[in-house]
Amino acid sequence: MNRKTLLVSLLVLGALLLVGGFFATFERKDITEPVAAHGEARYNRFFALERTLNRLNLPTRSLTTLDPQQMPLKPGDTLLLGDEADRVDVDDAARIAAWVHGGGHLLLSPGATAAAARTPLFETLGLLDPRPADYACSALRVAAVADDKDGVSLCGQRFRLKPAGAAVDVAIGDARDGYLFARTRLGKGTVSVLTSFNTLSRNQLKQAAAQQFAWRLLAPNRGHGMIYLVYALDGPAFLTWLSIKGWPALLALAVLLAAWMAMRSARLGPLMPAPALHRRALLEHVQAAGEFLYRRDGGRSLHNLACQTVLARLRRRDPACAMLNGDALYARLAERSELDAAQIAQAFQSPANAPAFRASIITLARLRSRP
Repeated sequence: MNRKTLLVSLLVLGALLLVGGFFATFERKDITEPVAAHGEARYNRFFALERTLNRLNLPTRSLTTLDPQQMPLKPGDTLLLGDEADRVDVDDAARIAAWVHGGGHLLLSPGATAAAARTPLFETLGLLDPRPADYACSALRVAAVADDKDGVSLCGQRFRLKPAGAAVDVAIGDARDGYLFARTRLGKGTVSVLTSFNTLSRNQLKQAAAQQFAWRLLAPNRGHGMIYLVYALDGPAFLTWLSIKGWPALLALAVLLAAWMAMRSARLGPLMPAPALHRRALLEHVQAAGEFLYRRDGGRSLHNLACQTVLARLRRRDPACAMLNGDALYARLAERSELDAAQIAQAFQSPANAPAFRASIITLARLRSRP
């Protein structure tokens, strides 16, 4: 056997050993990695209960409304109403109560007992006693297992039923201290009042005790009709809710909008009469410009311009005056204009007030108009 054949044989033997060792030590296992809820499971607390009941061939549907078109309640149906019984209006409460008397099974939670007793649904059913009761917990365990360490607890504010001696088929608690769960007959139907639906929500159904408890809760009409799971109730329309609850915010926004409009709008002064048709716009512009200049520095800039205009015109007409200043200049102007030299000297002085400014401008205008 040459060296090449020996090397190939060793490589094949090594490959066979590796493959054989892999299959000898390989063990197939299924590993379940929990992930965050997504889709409907994120917002539907009864999603796991719905899927479980559908797999058991029990027709189940999750809803967010009590609309008769989507939830046509019939005798033999079951309605599980989440912790929002206070949002059921008067019409829906009357319809649900009539359905229960006709053979329906209603599951609901009172929440805060004193407040729930005044809601339309509980007033129509007439079952809840508004007297307060203590907070309590009760362990739920699998009946076939004596020492069940995976049990769940039913906790919440106890409630009382009226009349005090009302017949209760199944209960957790008693009439003296209150109930955590009670089932009673109402006409041909059944009402199950539960302090909390947490044991039927989300991951709680992984526990065998919660599964057995849910199975017993649905017992009265189980298999006789549709099971409706109302995990939430749609609120009123946005505009309706805004008009009822949001009017303070709307009022504040209206005040802010009015303040902003007042700040950004043009400031209007007193009403002025319409200008006469014969007035010329150029003269109005010149007058407005003069009034602006006068208000800025008391007329000193206008007076200075008028003086310079008079002197410039005089020096063009009489070049000999270019070398004159002070009294000599005033005397020369008095000779040319036949005005008083003192009046001319006063006109060239800075005016102290409006009358002095007017007198100076009149004198300077006369001097400018002279040839």
